[in-house]
Amino acid sequence: MARTKILKRRIATIALLFLYSSNCLAEGQYGLARFVMFIHIIFLCLSIIVFTMIGGVVIKFILQKSNLLIKNQTRKAFCISLLIAILVVLLFGDDFIF
Repeated sequence: MARTKILKRRIATIALLFLYSSNCLAEGQYGLARFVMFIHIIFLCLSIIVFTMIGGVVIKFILQKSNLLIKNQTRKAFCISLLIAILVVLLFGDDFIF
């Protein structure tokens, strides 16, 4: 019974990967194209969040090492990092993600 579930999951995974890699947008695939675009947008947002966290830690470390008296260092560091991540995504597009 467990083997059949694993086999069904593998078949479903292979089918979804095949559909994801298909570039044809014939009739009936508009919904699939929208789903793939939704997944792409989620991946884009997650990459922005990850790069914001990494950049925020780096900027906060730089602010702490420079001994600047700045109120709300953490908030400002992560806001600056978020703006930089969004600008880089807008400028580079898919090259930034992949």
